[in-house]
Amino acid sequence: MSILTGLRDRVLRRESSAIRSGDPVGQAGLPAGLPGQAGLPFASYDRLDARQVVNGLSDHSQLELEAAESYERSHQDRQQVLDKLRYMRDSEPLAGYDALSVEEIVAALGEADLATIKKVRGYERKFANRPDVLEEVVRVHHRRQATQPASAPPAYQPMSATSVASLGGDRTEKSGRP
Repeated sequence: MSILTGLRDRVLRRESSAIRSGDPVGQAGLPAGLPGQAGLPFASYDRLDARQVVNGLSDHSQLELEAAESYERSHQDRQQVLDKLRYMRDSEPLAGYDALSVEEIVAALGEADLATIKKVRGYERKFANRPDVLEEVVRVHHRRQATQPASAPPAYQPMSATSVASLGGDRTEKSGRP
């Protein structure tokens, strides 16, 4: 079983055990004991002005951002907040990424392909910006590039006479005289 599959299964088990144990589930699937209970996306949301909300959005998971966007649209509908939420909302590069610790992310990177590594780098820079994760992304990326054969650059292809003609290189002047 790969590390990514194991991490995904762990997140899914955690969610299903909360549901089976009878813990009430709040808005956006968050357990009621977490911020987001009583309909608010996170604690004291209604008491924050637009600038305070925008400045604090980077501290929240994608689930909380989804709840904030839904709540904002249906209540205060502040354009500044909605614009920032639109920028902040992104799909996680790995299942349950926001809930993973640095060690779990580092372990998952070991099996990730180049595309996933690049997604993790972009997501991490945009949101948490943790130096340990970013350093590991660079190390794994370099190792992966060294083990994969480099793709050959496209061969030089000179312009042929037909392409020159199609660009107007073989024009003949036509006059109206016979």
